[in-house]
Amino acid sequence: MKRPQTLIRGRVLGFTLVVLAISVIQGCSISGIPNSSLQNRPDPVGVGSGATPRSDSPANVYIGAASWYGPGFNGKKTASGDIFDETKLTAAHKTIPLGRKVKVTHLGNGKSVECLINDRGPYVEGRMIDLSHAAAKALGMIDYGIAKVQVELLREAVVVENAQSLNR
Repeated sequence: MKRPQTLIRGRVLGFTLVVLAISVIQGCSISGIPNSSLQNRPDPVGVGSGATPRSDSPANVYIGAASWYGPGFNGKKTASGDIFDETKLTAAHKTIPLGRKVKVTHLGNGKSVECLINDRGPYVEGRMIDLSHAAAKALGMIDYGIAKVQVELLREAVVVENAQSLNR
């Protein structure tokens, strides 16, 4: 016969596994961002890798993970030649042309911000875009560090200080 402590541990473990399974089945993510917010949205090719969106995506929309970077990079040169300022609304992406503006929407809370792509990255697997501290704060994701976002390429022209270094 098993001891009462072993039975209790087994039941607690079983209960925990059942709750986790139900959460996954119902579309909850472990990060707290509901996966259901991604349903019925375009699913462009290469979201995690930063590849270009599918041609059938009418607004050039990407969906993926965003992170933010700041203090360690503040004051350093970006890929565009600008000096990184964590208080400005900027972002890093692997393939979106430097100098292009994007609208980033946090899919967990609906907040949006327009950012200028002035750097390359992120260099962590599974992340699509790195935001400045100011952009991440505007989206309400500072405390979480990572959020599921939608990135929409904006069509307006952007003037960039160091135009000669764009799109290297």
